[in-house]
Amino acid sequence: MRTLILTSVCAVGLCGCVQSIDAPLSPTFGQAVASMDTQIIPVRPSDQPPSANGARAASAIARLEKGEVYKPETANTSNVSVMSYGGK
Repeated sequence: MRTLILTSVCAVGLCGCVQSIDAPLSPTFGQAVASMDTQIIPVRPSDQPPSANGARAASAIARLEKGEVYKPETANTSNVSVMSYGGK
């Protein structure tokens, strides 16, 4: 019985949250998909990846094949630095 009363009270309370299906939509509804120009983000030249250096890449591959790769410097909390770039 308590469950029925609780369910009824919750159902009546949630009825106030329902919006009419026949309510008018916003005048701008659907304009985002009307044209693809509004969905495409232009790519700036600064967003492009850096150009590759062929000689450097070839030497890196040769070192990898020989097993002579450079060991990365280990980072810990005492020598980590934050670098900021001027990009926006």
